[in-house]
Amino acid sequence: MIDSTLALMTTGYAWLPDRRRRSGGKPVRTRLMGKETVAIHGPEAVRFFYDEGHIHRHEALPAPVLDTLFGRGAVHTLDGPDHRVRKDLFIALLKDRGGLHSLAGHLDTQWERARERWTHRDQVVLFEEASLLLTRAICDWSGIPLADGAAEETARDLVAMVDGFASAGPRQVRARRARTRQEARIAGLVVAIRSGTQSAPDGSVLKTVADHRGADGRLLDPHTAAVEVLNVIRPTVAVAWFLTFAAHALHRWPEHRKQLADGDVPFARAFAHEIRRFYPFAPFVGGLAAADLHWDGQDIPEGSMVLLDLYGQNHDPHLWPEPYTFDPGRFLGREPDRDTLVPQGGGDPAAHHRCPGEDVTLTVLETLAPRLAALRYDVPAQDLSIPLKRIPTAPRSGFVMTRVR
Repeated sequence: MIDSTLALMTTGYAWLPDRRRRSGGKPVRTRLMGKETVAIHGPEAVRFFYDEGHIHRHEALPAPVLDTLFGRGAVHTLDGPDHRVRKDLFIALLKDRGGLHSLAGHLDTQWERARERWTHRDQVVLFEEASLLLTRAICDWSGIPLADGAAEETARDLVAMVDGFASAGPRQVRARRARTRQEARIAGLVVAIRSGTQSAPDGSVLKTVADHRGADGRLLDPHTAAVEVLNVIRPTVAVAWFLTFAAHALHRWPEHRKQLADGDVPFARAFAHEIRRFYPFAPFVGGLAAADLHWDGQDIPEGSMVLLDLYGQNHDPHLWPEPYTFDPGRFLGREPDRDTLVPQGGGDPAAHHRCPGEDVTLTVLETLAPRLAALRYDVPAQDLSIPLKRIPTAPRSGFVMTRVR
């Protein structure tokens, strides 16, 4: 098998769907970074993939991803009891309705402050501004202090971690340096909380992680605790990508603006789901075969890499009628099946490796997309193309707005 690493890096999101089409819809067999790899697709494949008897995450994530996106020792790298105990921490923090309502309040506050600033500027780059207001909101909600001027640096670092995970060269270097800075800063806060020289609100992310004990009954070491705090605030700031896509969608299909701006709550949720389905974010997720496996007529040797196609599944015409049509109406009156809509993975977040932060993503979009729709601004000439060769991608211009009012 020819190694496909270079093809993936140069083709981006289209690589796996193109390979799948050429295989006649069968699992794709290839090599990535020299490792035998099988890529699978579809709701049944999601259930197969998230069975821990089939796929392990331990040692599955390559160093460039660990050292930028997730961090060494992160919950994403665990299996079995260690994973379940650590995952319970995130479920408690990120799926509590009261906590999400509180987060929405922080988002409202930061949006209003940002909106006031924008009215005094000649132009605003939404992606940059969204990442900054999300950083301020999630750090405040999480109990993480931001000194004067620290919000801008923290936002840049959190964006860099996401922007550089699937790259080589300068983006990867920036991401690694950003993670090193933020891990050191938050580890210092954890040590200070444990020693009593720093306080954090009870129930906050920072205090809860600092007090968390693993399956062995021990406190997490300060570095691992910092990694897991970042695994709350980093993906929340990453919703800046989706919020920028929301502006792109409202520009291309302005007929959706009024219903959002008028406060139609079911439509806001449907709109959030369709943003996550239609626009590219994660191309796939991966793990290692825990044993010799068999799937859809293919043998999968123990230890080989298994990829679960996400972008291709979210645009599969067998699952989504007219998949390249942006249509929030497809989610009105129904919640999507958890193993069919998979922008952040599939499975049960309480039991499997599915991202427990999906409710946070939806909270951000349901809170801020209506405010974006109600905002008045001009969209000057700019490059709003979305290059599928780049992972993660966004409108090239970052979505420039002028005359915000």
